[in-house]
Amino acid sequence: MTIWKTFLTVTAAALIGLLLGGAFGFAAGKLTPDFFSRFNLGNEVGPVGFAAAGGATAGVLLGGALGGFGVLLQFLSEWKKK
Repeated sequence: MTIWKTFLTVTAAALIGLLLGGAFGFAAGKLTPDFFSRFNLGNEVGPVGFAAAGGATAGVLLGGALGGFGVLLQFLSEWKKK
């Protein structure tokens, strides 16, 4: 696997995680705004925006980690073949 393909794999996984995490956070903020208003101490954004931003942040981190883990598994399987 080339460095370019590795970069694209991890970046794509992180972006997909961003979209899924943001959508999940948005839906959770719409369904339970009172829950997220407890954590939103600044009150500069609404609970839906706070939940969406938190979900998107967690999605990027988890998606990137999952992409990196996939690259690691690919590396180990190629290394074992040789």
